[in-house]
Amino acid sequence: MKKQSSLPAILLTALFTLLLALGLGWVAVEMDLIHLSPSVTGGRDGELDGPNLLGKKGGNFVCEVTVSTPQGALNSEPKVYSDIMVVGLEPEAKSGWYQGEYTISESRKGALRMEGTKAFVSRPAMFERFGQMITQEEFTLDLSDGAFVQTLTFKDGTRRHMLKGICAKFTKAPFHK
Repeated sequence: MKKQSSLPAILLTALFTLLLALGLGWVAVEMDLIHLSPSVTGGRDGELDGPNLLGKKGGNFVCEVTVSTPQGALNSEPKVYSDIMVVGLEPEAKSGWYQGEYTISESRKGALRMEGTKAFVSRPAMFERFGQMITQEEFTLDLSDGAFVQTLTFKDGTRRHMLKGICAKFTKAPFHK
């Protein structure tokens, strides 16, 4: 009696398993359980990019920043720590704000202008900090990568970054588009 080879059975089982895995993967994509496109809701790029990102109403962003504030005079050793804050951009009102400790706040908004994907929000100031007169505060938020930078301009023309970080669009429930 001749012994039969098990090779055809192994190949048939492997082919069946591959087809079953592909079928289950296709079902998962169709049921929106697996996202293959980077622009699908939930992806960071989909949250920040796009020509209608802000629309007329604008948007709020949650930012994780590093604060670097001088402890005394402007040239003193800075106190550096991490913080989380919210930034708001309101294109219809041409204004913006952030939850900061200087002049641009939700109650004292700054003027918003857009250059490509970068939002610039600034407000004139006239107060003294770190032994110098501050004449302007501004922040930028790059909507293509979420980069946030807050800058103070002093009377002598020097500029200093106080906050730097990364932001993501804040979405309130329900999370449908």
